[in-house]
Amino acid sequence: MFDTFTDIVNVNEVCKMLHISKNTVYALIQSGELPAKRIGRIYRIRKADVILFCSTS
Repeated sequence: MFDTFTDIVNVNEVCKMLHISKNTVYALIQSGELPAKRIGRIYRIRKADVILFCSTS
């Protein structure tokens, strides 16, 4: 499904994966619906969490 993406993705890649805006991704992260770790100024998201989010939405 998302074979071209690495195991850890950033917000821009999540936007491409789900065809949603950056604001929506940040809202999902802030609400806790999409788990993410912030490293410096950049959020990192596990691809497995994105896939899990897709299957539950």
